Amino acid sequence: MAEQRMLDEILQSFRRGDVDEGEASAKILELFYEGTENFLLDMEREKRLGFPEIIYGEGKRTDDLMDIVSHMLEQQGRAFIASLSPETEQLLRSRFLSHGIKSGGRVMVIGSARKPPAPLGSAGVITAGTSDIPFAEESILLLEELGVNVTKSYDSGVAGIHRPHMSLQRMQDARVLIVFAGMEGALPTVLASLTDLPVIAVPTPVGYGFGGQGEAALKTMLQSCSPGLTVLNIGNSVGAAAAAIRILRVIRRCQPQDE
Repeated sequence: MAEQRMLDEILQSFRRGDVDEGEASAKILELFYEGTENFLLDMEREKRLGFPEIIYGEGKRTDDLMDIVSHMLEQQGRAFIASLSPETEQLLRSRFLSHGIKSGGRVMVIGSARKPPAPLGSAGVITAGTSDIPFAEESILLLEELGVNVTKSYDSGVAGIHRPHMSLQRMQDARVLIVFAGMEGALPTVLASLTDLPVIAVPTPVGYGFGGQGEAALKTMLQSCSPGLTVLNIGNSVGAAAAAIRILRVIRRCQPQDE
């Protein structure tokens, strides 16, 4: 690998006394990060953690965002961007259309992996209501881009108590579940009481009046009496995908390898 060769050269320079410890440390850090005075990108995160750096779009100046995406495409061939406004999404489409673009909810993937991702297994993504689907689509896009086979089940909330059972029947191949729910947020607790699969709960800002921006759902999930339920922050679809990837990577490592 080019990075390994460059690291070896830096270490050899240090041993020879060509550079001191501070200079060697700085050069080593430069191998893993790319950027300018306005940003520093972790180019090795996907190799290290199995989940890439996700560019947070909200609040960034347009010029900075375009520059960051350009750097990611140049270095890795693909850029992941989250928390996009419709206006910013349109600007990115106009600038980078030739690279190929996929989107789900407020998440966009520009470009493609330089080699196909290794299959990681299967995950289930379940929503309590149709209004939760845009959040689920963000996780699904990230999971599929990173080699996960996704089974979906939408509108499976507890208002019709038979629906959670129906959704689980579709999840026969899944090794982890991501469950999105607004309103009172009860669906993850119900599902976690019915299956031994890891359940990642994501409250969504969907609901009426008091607590209707996800606060009620978050509090319900945090107070769940189904032990082992993992709860993320309101609308954190990116974190849910990252958590599922970590679980699936461990499962894959523990499986016997073919001779």
